[in-house]
Amino acid sequence: MATQPVDSALDDSIGALLYLYLWPFWMFEDVSRGNLLEQAAAYRHNREKRGYLPAYILKWTILFALFMGAIDLFETLGKTGVLIWQVAVLLAGVFGMFASWSFVIAIQITVAYVFLCRWRHL
Repeated sequence: MATQPVDSALDDSIGALLYLYLWPFWMFEDVSRGNLLEQAAAYRHNREKRGYLPAYILKWTILFALFMGAIDLFETLGKTGVLIWQVAVLLAGVFGMFASWSFVIAIQITVAYVFLCRWRHL
């Protein structure tokens, strides 16, 4: 009976899978390291992987829309008296923070995509 190494058990955790599903920058290489030829090879590798970025932009845009919907839901529940007003405001604020994070990440991925599509320096 074969046992799995510890690393493969960690790779199958829900956190690791969410990281791979939501964060696109794990597949890119650092262009600032190495000599000029290694930097050029890393840049070419990154340009080849840029095709995956629109799917990540879509994922973060959907998350942004869901968080904005949650904000509206909690504000409505607070105004109608279903939830205590202070609790509704607190929950709306928490989801507002998540919405702003998802918006910033979507913009960051969009800038990386445009940069990799348009700039052909190396």
